[in-house]
Formats: sequence, structure tokens, C-alpha cells
Amino acid sequence: MSTPPARPARGVGALGSQSFDALAALGGWRGVTESVAPTLVFVLVLAARPSALLAALGASLALSALALAARLLRHEPPTQAVGGAALAALSAAWAWHSGSATDFYATGLLVNAAWLAGSLASLALGWPVVGLAINGVQALAGATGAGQDDAPAPRDDQAPAPWAWRTDPGLRHLNRRYRLGTWILAAMFATRLAVETPLYLAGATGPLGVARLALGVPLFALTLWLVWLLVGPAHHTAPDTTAP
Repeated sequence: MSTPPARPARGVGALGSQSFDALAALGGWRGVTESVAPTLVFVLVLAARPSALLAALGASLALSALALAARLLRHEPPTQAVGGAALAALSAAWAWHSGSATDFYATGLLVNAAWLAGSLASLALGWPVVGLAINGVQALAGATGAGQDDAPAPRDDQAPAPWAWRTDPGLRHLNRRYRLGTWILAAMFATRLAVETPLYLAGATGPLGVARLALGVPLFALTLWLVWLLVGPAHHTAPDTTAP
């Protein structure tokens, strides 16, 4: 019985792939649609009729629910759709309770603030979140017997022990790369907050929606690519020429 092909790595899992595919990292066209559509329809409905808050919230929630139902009916992993539906539901509940369309974006601001704080804390504690994510994905893949999409399995004598990059002088280059990658990730969250927070405080619902779309999937894809350039598998076994 043949083994089914491995699914392309998504999100931070793509950082361990031999080559970087931005569309695959975002979950394919379906993943991109599930991420963008609820916010896009909310923006469009309010642009056409600024007073139609309930209609905009209902349309956004309906799209999230349809995406989740489609994955469940096709017996596909619903993780991405569940996350999107949960965020859409929280956002809609907040906006409905306050009666302000701008509050639809409040949960996203809190999520970005939490990730920024977590990224900075991981750097301060010496456990950069990019390194944690990569080692976590590798550990999960090893436990389930699933490999990366196109990454050859390294020989035992080539693979460093998990977390060795924190203490092994020969892997200082990897530690530095994980830290820089985490700084890039933190910069993405900081950029979103720097642009969106003033718009939220000013009640600029339309511009805030446009900013959320522009700084969402496109910026995330760019960030993943930049981090992959720093921490991809090509750098994992490179010798540290500065080590004594």
C-alpha cells in the first residue's frame, strides 16, 4: 500500500522546508480565501452601506461558517478554518455589543499585541520563538512519522540534538539566526499595531479595514519568506567558523 504524499508545510512549519512556497505556507488558495474573505466582505458591505453593521457582521460570520463546514464535510484538517471562525465570531460579538463597526478589528489588535509581547519575551528569555516553533514542528513530525514536504531526512550523525542551538558553541550561528528571525516576526506585529491602532482610535473604519487586509496575508507571506531565508534547512548544519 503506497504512502500518501505529505501535505505541504504551512505557517511556521514552512520554515523547515528545503524550498519556500508562499502559497503553500498560507494554506493554498483556500487558506488565503478563508483568511481574507470575512474581513473583505465586512469592508465591502460597510462601504456600500455604512449603517448596515448587522448585515456586514452576518455576512462575515456566514463566510467563516461555510469555510469550516466545507472542510468538515471533506474530512480535511479544520484547524485554519476553526481559528478564522473563532476570531470572526469574537470580532463580530465585540462589534455587535458596542454598536461600533470599528470594534470588529479590536480582537485582531489584541492578538497582534499578544504575539508581539510573546516574541519580545522569548528573546529576553533566550528562547526565540522562531527556534521554538521550528524545533516544535520537527518534534511533532518525528512523533507522527511525517516528514517535511520535500526535506530529506538527515542522518543521525548530522542532526543536532533538539535545542542544542541554545548551548552548543558550534551552533551559535543558528542561535543568532533564530533570534534575528524572531526580531523580523516581532517587526511584523509591531508594524500592524503602529498602522492600525491610530486608525482604530480615530474610528476610521474604512481605512482600518483596508490596512487590515494589506497588512494581513501579504505581510505574513513576506515575513515568512524573510525568516525562511535566515533559518531554512540550508543553515542548520553550516559550521560556525567563529567557534574556537
